[in-house]
This record gives sequence, C-alpha cells and structure tokens, in this order.
Amino acid sequence: MADTPQNNDQLPTSSVESSPLPRIVVVGSINMDLVVRTAAMPAPGQTVLGHNFSTIPGGKGANQAVAAARCNAEVHMIGRIGHDDFGQRLILGLHACGVNTDAILVSEAVSTGIAMIMVDDNGENTICVASGANRLLHPEDIDNQVERIAAADAVLLQLEIPLETAAYTLQVAHHHRIPVILNPAPAPDKIDPLFFEADIIVANQTETARLSGEPAHDVHTAKMAGSALLAHGAQVVIVTLGRRGALALTARQMFHIPAFNAKVVDTTGAGDAFCGAFAAAFIRENRDIYRATRFAAAAGALACGKFGAQPSMPRFCAVQKLLQRSC
Repeated sequence: MADTPQNNDQLPTSSVESSPLPRIVVVGSINMDLVVRTAAMPAPGQTVLGHNFSTIPGGKGANQAVAAARCNAEVHMIGRIGHDDFGQRLILGLHACGVNTDAILVSEAVSTGIAMIMVDDNGENTICVASGANRLLHPEDIDNQVERIAAADAVLLQLEIPLETAAYTLQVAHHHRIPVILNPAPAPDKIDPLFFEADIIVANQTETARLSGEPAHDVHTAKMAGSALLAHGAQVVIVTLGRRGALALTARQMFHIPAFNAKVVDTTGAGDAFCGAFAAAFIRENRDIYRATRFAAAAGALACGKFGAQPSMPRFCAVQKLLQRSC
C-alpha cells in the first residue's frame, strides 16, 4: 500500500517542543469507535434497540497517548490511519489533546481502524475491532522513527498492531536502553516469549490469566498469576483488577492498591487511562512503582465516570484531587 505524508492543510502536525515533561513514545492503534448504548446486551440472534449512536476517537494506542498527554507528559504517537474522513478526524483529535502526530502515517486504499462497541446501562461493554490501517504498521516504520524512540523516557506499547511490529519495537527500544511498558491487549492465544522481556507488563485479569495460564479473578489468584509472569522473565507485573483495584509485583515486592470510589458510566477506556497515566507517572516519580500504580488506579477510576474512550481520559489535576481526597 502507498503511504501519503500528512498534508498540513488538512492534517495538522504537532509542534511539541523540548521540555522537562516525561517524554513518552506510544506505538499502537488508532481507531474510530462506533458506539451504541443499549439497556442490555443482545443474546445471540437477538435484536435490541439502542438508546443512541456516537462516533468517538479511540484505539488502545491513541487512547493511551491521550491519557499520558493529559497527565502532563510530552507524547509522540507512532501509528497508521487510512486516507479517509475518520483518519482526518482522529489526527485532529490527537493534535487537540497535545499529542505529537508527526510519526503517524496515512495508508492509501485501506480504511482507518474502527471498533464497534456496545455499552449497556451498567456501563459494561463488548467490543469488536476491524484493524484497517493499523495492521499495516510494519517494522520498517519503526526503523524510520528510531531517533524519536531513542530520545524517549519510555515506550508504551500494545498489541492492536501486528505482533512482529510490536516485538521489533521492543527490541529497538531496548537496544537504546529505553524502558518498555507493555499492555498485552488484546492478549494473543500464544505470545512470543520476547514480550516477557518488557520492563513492565500492565494487564487486566483476563489478559493476565491468558498469558500466565493461571486464573486471576481476585487479589490472591492475581498474585499467583502475576508471579508466573515474573517467572517467565517479566521484571514488573501490574494486574488491574477493576473494582478490586490493582496489584503490582516485582521479584522482591508486592503492592495492592485498593480501588478508588468512582461512578461507573462507561468502562470503555478505563484500562487505557490506567496505562497512559502509569507511563507518565512512572517517569515523573523516578520509576517509583507504588506511586505510579496508585496514580494510574486513580486515573482509571475517573475514566469510568464519563462516556467514551478518549473523552474520558482524565487530566492531571483531576487525578491529583482524587488522590488527595483518598489520603
């Protein structure tokens, strides 16, 4: 597929200047979320009527980039969009949130990625993703951004792009001694052992169970499953447990962060808020795992209180206020 450079008349690029803020490079997916709200999820073969329909910027990579930017990080996004209206709108949205979009490529003759999302009245969701241009992010694209990666404080990575590209990104970052924070989502049935070399793995209960082969439905079982991931080679494992908070494990320590009280409107994007906020806090707090995990847990809780993925990513001041109220 041919690539089209961003046209500055249509797709503005960011001009983020050098700053003392944490510098995060996010390599991942950029999607438009097509969201239907409904009273209850349909059973197989059943048709239900939805309340309303919305198009909302999303994609795990883009969501996490916005989350990190709103938590006072300098964020650079590497990814691909299609040459279509959704792609233009997504670039505009990222730019408006302060994300540097210079490394986002435009692929011809393929659609921008989309996610079809249903959200019920309890705030729970189901998601189906059509990757579109995201699946065309290749290792060669990472080679073209080596200088950007080498200048980062951390690389934030997910698995909604080709696995070989994600694995190559990890290798490039480590070659330049840049820590990698991996959110293995969606978790594949079989994962390359290379991914366990990520400096930090942040996974929810389902992802942790799939990667470890152990259940992770509560704090105790999550500890066992997280320990199994450490045994596979991970240095730090953080398991997000929803209403049970989050668990951070290293070879020497374990921290349980209780959940913060939050109104649940829509859980879409809560995990992405956690990951982006964690990356920003990890660098800002001099790689203090406990403080970064607590900050991220507060951000994830706040994200549940608003509808949509990127619109729900909380700002630094809101996270700080929640942390202060919970002391």
